[in-house]
Amino acid sequence: MIKLSILMVRRSDFTYDKFIQYWREVHAPLFAAQSESKKYVRRYIQDHRTGDALPGTTASNFDGIAEIWFDDIAGAKAFFESDGYRKNVIPDEEAFMDRKRCELLYTREYNVMA
Repeated sequence: MIKLSILMVRRSDFTYDKFIQYWREVHAPLFAAQSESKKYVRRYIQDHRTGDALPGTTASNFDGIAEIWFDDIAGAKAFFESDGYRKNVIPDEEAFMDRKRCELLYTREYNVMA
């Protein structure tokens, strides 16, 4: 299993609340409705920023994290090259997020404590 974490940045004309509402209520259902999502994506999680911080730590400038799980990198490649992603998901991402400022990190989990 491979996990893609997308460190999200909202469009500058969106408030944080508007960004979260759009991401949750518009983007998530559209993403989930794609046949390619059903074929390649094993899990899709939205991590919404809480605003909490501990003294002496640096708060992140990211607005949230999208976690997308795939069986392997070949499945991720097939999903991101698919017609559904290119024709439907990308235009919707551009409607609420600043894609050029987002960061992508592919990882494998190493479970230390259950």
